[in-house]
Amino acid sequence: MKKNWLEKNIRPLFQFSILATIFYFVIRQILDSGFAVDFEKVCPLGGLLSLGSKLWLGSLSCSMSAVAIFMGVALAVGVMFFGKLFCSYICPIGTVIEWLNKLGDKLKISFTLKGTLDRVLRLGKYVLLSFTAYITITSSELWCKKFDPYYGLVSGFDHDTVLWASLLAVSAVLILSVVIKFFWCKYICPLSALSNIFANFIITIPIIIVFIIIRWIGVDLHVLWLILALTISGALTEIFRFKFFAISPFRIKLDKNYCTSCTICDKNCPQGIDVHKYETVDHPDCNLCMECVSSCRTDNSIKLGKFKSTYIVPIVLVVLIIMGFLFANKFELSTLSERWGGYDSLKTVSELKMENFKSVKCWGSASSLASKLKRKKGVVGIDAWASTKTIKIYYDTQVLDARDVKEAIFKSEKYKLRLAQKDNIPTQLAIYEVGIEGLFDTYDNYDLIRMLKKNPAIFGLSTNFGEPVLANIVFIPEKITINEIIELIEQDTYIKITKDGEVEVEVDFECEEDGKIIREVSYQTFRNEYFSKFDMKFNEYVSYTEEELQIFEIGFPMAERMKSKLQYLTSHISFFDGTVRVRTVVTDKPVLQVYFDSSKVTAKEIYDRILEPELKLFVGADKPPKVIKNVFKFSGEFVVKEVK
Repeated sequence: MKKNWLEKNIRPLFQFSILATIFYFVIRQILDSGFAVDFEKVCPLGGLLSLGSKLWLGSLSCSMSAVAIFMGVALAVGVMFFGKLFCSYICPIGTVIEWLNKLGDKLKISFTLKGTLDRVLRLGKYVLLSFTAYITITSSELWCKKFDPYYGLVSGFDHDTVLWASLLAVSAVLILSVVIKFFWCKYICPLSALSNIFANFIITIPIIIVFIIIRWIGVDLHVLWLILALTISGALTEIFRFKFFAISPFRIKLDKNYCTSCTICDKNCPQGIDVHKYETVDHPDCNLCMECVSSCRTDNSIKLGKFKSTYIVPIVLVVLIIMGFLFANKFELSTLSERWGGYDSLKTVSELKMENFKSVKCWGSASSLASKLKRKKGVVGIDAWASTKTIKIYYDTQVLDARDVKEAIFKSEKYKLRLAQKDNIPTQLAIYEVGIEGLFDTYDNYDLIRMLKKNPAIFGLSTNFGEPVLANIVFIPEKITINEIIELIEQDTYIKITKDGEVEVEVDFECEEDGKIIREVSYQTFRNEYFSKFDMKFNEYVSYTEEELQIFEIGFPMAERMKSKLQYLTSHISFFDGTVRVRTVVTDKPVLQVYFDSSKVTAKEIYDRILEPELKLFVGADKPPKVIKNVFKFSGEFVVKEVK
C-alpha cells in the first residue's frame, strides 16, 4: 500500500512544529527580557483539573486561562470519541520520549516491559493522578507544576516547581525512556492516566452521573470519592482487562484475508504493540499514531475503521483544536465567583465592572479581595477573571452606589522613595496633590513609583481615594517644577529594571488639570509621616495598663530596611516573660521600642538579649526553638521611658 511523502510524515510534522514553537518561545524569552509567555496556557491537564476546581470550589487555579480549560475539554472529547490523539501528535514530552526510544533502538538498549511487572507499574500513574487531582480540585492550586517535566524545563525550574521532584521527572523522561519504551507515559504521567479514564467511557460516565445524582439529592459526598472511583476503575480496567470499555469507532483494524503477518506493523509501532496479532487493536497504549497503517505494504490489510487514509486523524485533531480556541474566545470562565448577603432575594442589585485591575493575579488574590468586600455592608458578590485582570462587584443600590464600592476596594498607600544624605538634607519639602486617571490599585502605584524615582528631587508618594485617585507627591520645589512632575506622570512608557535587564513598560496615567501645592513640610516631618512602622503585640499585652509598663528604647538605623525580618527579633524577645510589645518609631531618629513589665524583666536583660549572636524563634509549644544568626545592628545607648 503506497503512501505519499506527506501522508507518511504528517505526524512528525505536527510533532516538530510543536517542539519548534516551544523552543522559539523559550529562546526568545531568554534573549528578550521584555517578552513573556505563559507556558501553561494550553496545558490540557491543568485545564481539566482547574475545571474540576471550578465545579467543586467555584474557583480556578491561579491565572488558568479559558484556552487551557477548553483544550482540556477538547482532549477529553477527542479521547472518548476518537482516541488518545494528544499523546501521539501534540504532547512535547511524548515526542521527545518517542525520539529517545528510536535512539535506544539504534543503540540496541531499548526494550518494552511486558508481563506482570508492566501491569503492576501501570498503577503508578493513577496514584499520582489521584494526588494531583485531589490537591488541585480542593485547593485551586495547580499542583502538577511542582513535578511536571515539561513545565520544569520551559520555566527554567522556577519557584512553582519542587526542584528535586521536577529533576526526577526530567530524568525519567530523558534517561529511563532511552532504555524502557515510554516509561514516563505508561507508568508515571497523570495526563496519560486521565486520558485512559476518558477512554474507559462506559465505566467513567456512569460513575460521574451517580456522583452528580448523590450530590443532587442532598448527600454531602466529597469529591475525593469521585476521584478514587475514577482512578481505581481506570487502573483496574487497564491492569486486569488490558483494554478499555470504549465507544470510539476509530480503531485500527486488520483484515486477516489480506494480512500476511509480515510483522512490519509491529516493528514500526512506537509503543511496541504486536499489531499483527489483533483484528481490532484495542491495546491500552494505542494512540492512533497511524505508523502501522502507513508502513503496511499490503493493500486493504490494515486501516483506521473504514478509513484507509492516515489524514483522518490529523483532520479530527485540527478540528478539535479549532473548536477549543473558538469556545475559549466565546466563553471566559471566572477565576472566582461568589455571592453572599442575600444576593438571590435582592431586587436592587447592580454591578460595577473594573478592567485592568492588576491586583487580581490569581485565585488567592481574588479570594482576598472577596474577603475584604464581605466586610462592606451592601456588597453582595464578586466575579474575578485573573487572566484578563477584570472584576465585577455586585452591590445593593439601596445601601451603596458605585463610588462607595470603589472606595471599599481602594487602599490608601504611602511610599518613601528615597532619603536625603546626611550632608545634603533639604531645608523644605512641598506636597503636590493631583488627581490621576488610570491610578487605582497597588500595581498601578508601583508603576508610578518607578517613574517618579527617576528624578532625585522627588522623595515620597501617597494615595487617597477620589475619582480620580488623589496622589500626594513630596518633592524639593527648588529642583523640579509642577510641569516637570506632570510630564513624568504622563509619559507613555518607562524603563523597568529587572534581574534580567531592562524592560519597557507601557503606562496610561493622565493628570486631572494641574493639581496644587497643599502644604510645605520639613524634612523631619516627612521622615516621621512616611516612616514604615513595625508594631507587634504579644504575651497578653492587652491585660496591662499603661502605668504597669515601661519602654526600652534604642537607636535602630536599619528599622525600615529590616522591617520584614523584625518578626524574628520579636520572637526572640518574646521568650522573656514580661516583654509584651515591639515596635519601631521615629523620634529624632529611627528607634526600636520594647514595652515591658519591669517587675518581670529588666531593661539590661532586654539589651543583652537583642545583642546575642543568635536569635531563638518560637515554632511550637512542644518543639525546640529554631536558631538563626542575629543580623540586627543598633546605635547608641538604650534608655528607659514611661508609657504616655
